[in-house]
Amino acid sequence: MKESGKKIVTILLAGMMLPAALSVMFAGGQKEAAPAGPAAVAGEIRRGGTISVAVASPVMMLDPHKVKGEEAYNATFHIFSALTRITRDFGAEPELADRWEHSADAKTWTFYINQNAYFTNGRQVTAEDVKFSLERVLDKEVSPRGWNAIGPIDRIKVKDKFTVVIELTKTYLDLPVDLGGVYPRIVARENIDQIDTNPIGSGPFKLKKWDPSGVTVLERNDRYFMMGEDGQPLPYIDEYRIVPIKENLSQLAALKSGDIDLVYRVSYDLLSQALLDKKIVIQGTPTLGYQPIVLNLDPKIYDGQNAAERRIFRNDKLRQAFSYIINRKAALQIALSGYGIIGNDQPIPPFHVYGNPNEKQKTQDIELAKKLLAEAGVAPGTHFKMYTSPGRPGMMELAVAFKQMAKEAGIVIDLEVIDISRYWADIEFKEPLMTSNWGGRQTVNACIKPYYHSEGGKNESHYSDPALDKILEQAEGEADFNKRKELYWKAMEMVSEASVTIIPYFKNHYMALSQSVRGVD
Repeated sequence: MKESGKKIVTILLAGMMLPAALSVMFAGGQKEAAPAGPAAVAGEIRRGGTISVAVASPVMMLDPHKVKGEEAYNATFHIFSALTRITRDFGAEPELADRWEHSADAKTWTFYINQNAYFTNGRQVTAEDVKFSLERVLDKEVSPRGWNAIGPIDRIKVKDKFTVVIELTKTYLDLPVDLGGVYPRIVARENIDQIDTNPIGSGPFKLKKWDPSGVTVLERNDRYFMMGEDGQPLPYIDEYRIVPIKENLSQLAALKSGDIDLVYRVSYDLLSQALLDKKIVIQGTPTLGYQPIVLNLDPKIYDGQNAAERRIFRNDKLRQAFSYIINRKAALQIALSGYGIIGNDQPIPPFHVYGNPNEKQKTQDIELAKKLLAEAGVAPGTHFKMYTSPGRPGMMELAVAFKQMAKEAGIVIDLEVIDISRYWADIEFKEPLMTSNWGGRQTVNACIKPYYHSEGGKNESHYSDPALDKILEQAEGEADFNKRKELYWKAMEMVSEASVTIIPYFKNHYMALSQSVRGVD
């Protein structure tokens, strides 16, 4: 928000929910940003104005059930509501559902729809819309990334116009949290044919302009039903602009000039520079996010390609060799300038409530890597093509670091750099070797099962282990915390040993804001 000569404090809490938990002011030079409550906000709540957010590439799609990439999340989170919203402590609070209850065995859940919720076309949101939307997400052809990320749903029933009953295949207590995630957004069923160009939702904003090669503009939805801290309907601001600027340095320049109000993701090498600028406020938090090197066991085989060569990472010893090539401490420093913590090839960090203290930390061992490479039949000087992109800070830097480390083991990594605007469509799931970028998910189940279960919608490595599947399915339905923790610990150990995703670190997330913006959560 910009207003000359006046002190402006833009409160965005709950009204403009960015898909990240970023509410800690970064002060000084420490490299571990600690979680805390919302940033202190001085002054009265001021309404109106525009917020412009810089992201790495344009919003490529608006269908919330097919969406991929944080650029699009910034649009779909605001256009479409969900039954619930995820809280700062990873619980669930009401959005479209103003209350819910479950049976004694937590296998049957009843959600009561807020009767003040309307789509932007003027129609009330009903239980039929919830049933239609969630069944659409459960269709793996429609929502390949979301279908198994919303709980073990067996059947969805409409009890009456504003009551929906969800029956599960097993006991599951995290359903309300999962239903506040990226994919289970509620859509107007009569609008499905136009959802990518003229979407109708019930969120705080509606689409004003969409340019798949440029700026996307959302405007205030006057029918939004949730209230702000001042007792008036949300959102606080009138317009939300999502502005693609490829280079992070250019994003910061636009922030300094006032053309942009917020940089969604600051690259780690620019943090020190940004901290010295009094016009910029840096907010940061530790996250469950990480950047794996993905070893794909079942890549796409294009015409004329050798299937055996493409599927080379089915060799267990080759994957293990790669896991011993990497120096995790060095990778953290090179890729993130130290802004994170060491990882161990599985997706749950040690500070998580399910963190496994018993896992033995992997370390670089070049001699062991050479031995394993030889046993895998990989000759010295063998070339491997690794795909990467500069579109997520740290991703390409990790690839460059691994390329240098691989030289010590006698193999050659050839880097193929791809623009982020087509990386997830053209490279992910398809190529044998790539760097990737994952943010944290709302539950421990959502952090593991979609990525490593045989039918996981985010299983980039196409890894399949029936024993692991069984443990993940058992853990998902286990209500006893200690028993559940033991199951997930075993799953983490199995994932780490499989070495299908080399996870060298967990990354902090930093966002840059102008001085006039406060309360981003």
